[in-house]
Amino acid sequence: MDQKIAPLVEALARIERRPVTGFGAPGHNQGAAMPGGMRALLGKRVFRADVLTPKGLDDRTEGKLVLQRAHEIAAEAWGADFCRFVTGGSTQSLHTVMAAVAAPGDTILIAANAHKAERTYALATGLDAVVVPVQIDATWDIEHGVTPQALRETLAAHPNAKAFIVVSPTYYGVTSDVPALSAICHDHGIPLIVDAAWGGAFAFCTELPDDPLTKGADVAVYSAHKTMGALAQGSVIVAKGKQIDLQRLWMAYELFETTSPSVPILASLDATRRDHAVDGERIWAAVIALAEKMRRKIAGIPPLRVLTRADIPGDADLDVTKILIDVSPLGVSGYAVDDWLYENHRISMGLSDARHILAVVSVGTTRADQKALVRGLRDLVARLAADPSILPKMSAPPGIDTLSVDMVMPGPAALNGPAEMVRYEAAAGRIAAEMIAPAPPGVPRLVPGQRITAAHVAWLVANRDAGAFMMDPVDPTEATLRVVEE
Repeated sequence: MDQKIAPLVEALARIERRPVTGFGAPGHNQGAAMPGGMRALLGKRVFRADVLTPKGLDDRTEGKLVLQRAHEIAAEAWGADFCRFVTGGSTQSLHTVMAAVAAPGDTILIAANAHKAERTYALATGLDAVVVPVQIDATWDIEHGVTPQALRETLAAHPNAKAFIVVSPTYYGVTSDVPALSAICHDHGIPLIVDAAWGGAFAFCTELPDDPLTKGADVAVYSAHKTMGALAQGSVIVAKGKQIDLQRLWMAYELFETTSPSVPILASLDATRRDHAVDGERIWAAVIALAEKMRRKIAGIPPLRVLTRADIPGDADLDVTKILIDVSPLGVSGYAVDDWLYENHRISMGLSDARHILAVVSVGTTRADQKALVRGLRDLVARLAADPSILPKMSAPPGIDTLSVDMVMPGPAALNGPAEMVRYEAAAGRIAAEMIAPAPPGVPRLVPGQRITAAHVAWLVANRDAGAFMMDPVDPTEATLRVVEE
């Protein structure tokens, strides 16, 4: 197929040249009416592009197959048998894939560092989500991938599992041994699903880690908006091989995708695919070169440390465009550093936690951005040396290696049954009745049905007090937790 064409982009351009007289949705009618202040803020062209796929990009019956052709071209670009563009982010994509492989009551294996998306779907549908342990680097206090041995042991304990979902790469850019994991899954007759939200560009540049589909994965989910340039919420599902029922995957996609998908998001996915298929090597060679320069400069600011390939497991690879910086030698938290950089230099980091900040270098990162971050970090280190009181001191918090996942009752029963609120500090020994997922990266540290240990309490309290953002807690003050009523 011709990777230089972009059916959705071209159809949208035709709409701009020859607008449709519409008597349906969207009600703004290509910007004829706009909410107050939006013309000055966004401009009319955003609204002109906000049309529907039928009776907009295509005819009433989608007879021109504009979206269908875009999917087929994208499937070839990623080396897949199946592709769908998703406008609800990779959360929607993961829900779609899970619906295609498991029914309510089935067991599905999920890596311990999976995003909250996988756990929320399991809770909503009654799946038995079994956690597969991941490697924990106690020196850096971060989670890596799943080892083949951990997967084998979990499958031995749960031989009826319908699929395994692994996160590769992690938020920090570290991959799992996908070939080994896929071989184990296939030996058990189940698909390997890779949450590759941060790895969508891997297929288009040889300097990046290997794309999971080329190493035996059956399904991969990419967040094309995260680093590749698509609009926010732009995600891609790809599948390959006989281990996945493509008809069921297609049906699940139709089940979850809105009947009014955002055409600007779809067109941005189409254009992103075209750019990467045609020029991905050059695009990402430049991004990698900028990231390597940033790494050298930041590593040259003592006492900061930067995660390198030498720090990760031997069977893993590292996407060097994810720059993890250990700020703990400064005696302050990553949250405080993140806030200070934003307040004093208008710099927003990709992630911060008790010990780290993360810089994600993407197609839109410029040399000016790189210089600003290096300048901001140098300024922070110098100011802290002159006056350590400018940021609150952070004592060493409990490590994530202290956390366990002990499910003592079904998640849906804990979520939907009688519950009460208790103070964080008094929650040890109780059963969680809500999900607590500090974000980013949005990895749940408590899920309904899980026994809360003293280690959980210590970790949550320390991170809360240091400035963690707990995603959507029942108590927005983060003083109390929802637990199963005794």
